[in-house]
Amino acid sequence: MNLPSLITIRTWTKRLQTKKLCSAKLLLPLLVVMFAHANPTPAYAGQDPVVLMSTTKGTIAIRVFAGMVPRTANNFLDLVNRGYYNGKIFHRVENWLIQGGCPFGNGQGNFVDPDTGQVRYVPLEINRNLGHGQAGMVAMARSANPNSASCQFYILKKGMPQLNGQYAVFGMVVGGLQNVYRIGIGDQIISAQIANNENHRNNEQSQNSSQSSDEGNNQKSSQNTGSTEQGSGGSSGESGF
Repeated sequence: MNLPSLITIRTWTKRLQTKKLCSAKLLLPLLVVMFAHANPTPAYAGQDPVVLMSTTKGTIAIRVFAGMVPRTANNFLDLVNRGYYNGKIFHRVENWLIQGGCPFGNGQGNFVDPDTGQVRYVPLEINRNLGHGQAGMVAMARSANPNSASCQFYILKKGMPQLNGQYAVFGMVVGGLQNVYRIGIGDQIISAQIANNENHRNNEQSQNSSQSSDEGNNQKSSQNTGSTEQGSGGSSGESGF
């Protein structure tokens, strides 16, 4: 099934409003449903969140595979919930990817957790069912240190299977892929939000409850693997592609 364009979706939502078949509160869920069912995606566990990223070149809808790479996905979703990506730019644009999310806009920055005052890193998390095989796949950028991903991400404009196993793929564009190709250096992420946020909260609360129970039974707390030091050159965003 071909992916509907944003123009098509806007046209249908306007028609529904005109005919009073759909209230304004139902437009966002309608958009998500049309995006989510427009393109086949890899298998996933549970109901994955969809992030709607509004940019200066149009909206990009990203399905986040929270059930397949939970640590990487939850890091990205937490940053979205914090409003971290709002106002950030795409600092790197090549014929095969766009990359953004750097706090400095130059690929040299990481996310500093205000609660701890420390840079938050995400250890490399690979799911063999998620790869770089096609345009629209979304993954975390990092330095030469495989455990140095933090806040910067990239979206493929074409398949790059040679990167499989090296970078954590956590999402897939399910709407607005044409806008990915329109992005240029300096284009901005106006806002990013989780479209089906209520479902995500319920799933997250369930996972947290389960994890707390497991920790109590084991009487040990698990620790993240990987170094908290930055890679060479101090850059976690400029990947060693």
